[in-house]
Amino acid sequence: MQISVTKEKQILKNNHYSFEERQKIIENEKQREIEKKEIEKKNNNFVMMYREHMPEIRWLIKKSRYSSNIFNFILEHMDYNNALMCSYQVFMDYFEISSETVRKSIKLLKDNGFIDVLKSGTSNVYIVNQEIAWSSWDNQKKYCKFNGNILISATENKDYEYRKQFDRFKTLRERENIKN
Repeated sequence: MQISVTKEKQILKNNHYSFEERQKIIENEKQREIEKKEIEKKNNNFVMMYREHMPEIRWLIKKSRYSSNIFNFILEHMDYNNALMCSYQVFMDYFEISSETVRKSIKLLKDNGFIDVLKSGTSNVYIVNQEIAWSSWDNQKKYCKFNGNILISATENKDYEYRKQFDRFKTLRERENIKN
């Protein structure tokens, strides 16, 4: 799209603005961008927890240190829709615990309403109860969707090496004479 700007407005030409009109458009765009960045900054790095459920959090900490640690880990890594996708292996590697300890910890969290667990292949999608904690604006809770952050364990993916993949891609480029 081509825009022309002159000293005066030319009514008969599409995409033609006076200097003042174009300057106002640019200022409005800048202002919207500043406002957008301010909103993103305010909502960038927080998890809101509700005081009415602090007794349950204290109970969890007292009941099981592994469950409370896993719950806090999920809170730390969940997206703005209260979702995190990862396998047990991520918890096993991070906390240096067995799969049985992870299973029991997740079961305690699920059975007592701290999280819901959905399956995605061999990984789980953990959804934090929005009445306990929320990581977006409170008025957005009704729009919760499941597109969670995904954490992958290096132990589960030993065969994945960036360098080898890059080397294969480079070899393809050379072999097939692909140019930039």
